[in-house]
Amino acid sequence: MRPPPRLPTLLDEGVRQTGPLILYSAFTGALAGLLVALLSLGLKALSAFFGTLLGYLPPEAPGEGGLLQAFTGPPFWPLALLLPLLFALTSFLGTGQGLSALLLHARIGRPPRGQAHPRAVLGGVAQIALYSPMGREGPFGVLGLWLGSALDRRFPRVGGGLAFAGLAAGLGAAFHAPVAGALLATEILYRSLLLEARALTPALIGALSGFAVYGAFFGYTPLLPFRAEVDLAATPWGGVVGLLAAALATLWLEGGRLLEGYVKRLAFPLRHALLGLALALALLLLPEALGSGLGWVAVAATPLLSTPALLYLLLAKFLLLLLAQGVRAYGGPYTPALVLGGLLGALLARLPGPLALPPEALALAGGAALLAGVARAPFAATLLAAEWGGYATLPLVIPAVLLAYVLTPAHALEGGLKEALATQEATPSETPPQTPPPPPAPEADAGRESPRA
Repeated sequence: MRPPPRLPTLLDEGVRQTGPLILYSAFTGALAGLLVALLSLGLKALSAFFGTLLGYLPPEAPGEGGLLQAFTGPPFWPLALLLPLLFALTSFLGTGQGLSALLLHARIGRPPRGQAHPRAVLGGVAQIALYSPMGREGPFGVLGLWLGSALDRRFPRVGGGLAFAGLAAGLGAAFHAPVAGALLATEILYRSLLLEARALTPALIGALSGFAVYGAFFGYTPLLPFRAEVDLAATPWGGVVGLLAAALATLWLEGGRLLEGYVKRLAFPLRHALLGLALALALLLLPEALGSGLGWVAVAATPLLSTPALLYLLLAKFLLLLLAQGVRAYGGPYTPALVLGGLLGALLARLPGPLALPPEALALAGGAALLAGVARAPFAATLLAAEWGGYATLPLVIPAVLLAYVLTPAHALEGGLKEALATQEATPSETPPQTPPPPPAPEADAGRESPRA
């Protein structure tokens, strides 16, 4: 006798939805990787133009361009005063929302008002090319998020998640670390240890396929190819690194918030002009503090940079980032966290005594710890250190990351809405929350962007 026909189950429905989600996520990631590669080429060309004009080309990370730098100084020193003017002009490019606000809009399925995505990309690229200390993951991530959000609206039957695939592709390409980029894309939405379960699959697929395309242009080497090994005896010193990284992250975040309160009375272009003026002074006095600084982290892990010079570089970088945070400069805050923590770890390796560990391992641990505290992303920070330096650094990295994550105060521009999003009765990864979009930041009415993620 013929058996009765089997009724479709929820598992069958899930399998039918998983196939298209995988394919569309791979397509979104690959296309985002291509667009980010083209944007990176444009950023490099723009940076080379201004570097030639002003007489300084900062060294790039070893994984993308090497450590070559060029410094002749401005041919006519008043040319440095172009930076305040250019920063005031570029302040009009951005919008009132940074990466986290745009991600929240994508999460609730409501596009932001105006041309928020392209203006955020243009504003970030323009200021980074002008020696801004902020990170390129800001415009790269927004570009991927913009593409993924558009494809989510174009193909609603996929069930969402393509925004995370595009965002993860942008972040993975920016760091040359696709797995860490995927985790970062799903962690930064919340302040606590919550992950978007449904978002993690498209994020991983999108990040891997995006980096496969991006790497064809710029190579697949880690940005900081630090290969070091430590044993379990280094675990207590990981706690020391985490404690110092948490203190540095707290000074940066709290100092930036305090400074922001003081400069709010100024018009937004004037605030950005202040950052331009500080960068102009640095160009004339300490050009090593300009740019993202990842190249100098690689140099700091070698004997080429003296201990006093490393200390001065760390202090100068911290002051510039403090001002950038206070004036809400465009770009991402994650590369700056890696740079500050990396310089801190390299400085600790110069100290005599029991902390005689490889400088590469300490630089990785310091950068990952500061990233975990600033981004509220301990999983992504740990995986980033493993992708850059190998798993043999984990005995030092894990305690540093966990301690910095616990001790650094959690601040987020849309913190309340993020937590409300995470505590709904339905599973947040399955049922889109029906909450209104976040209110614009005070500068949003004037068309300004916040770099905070």
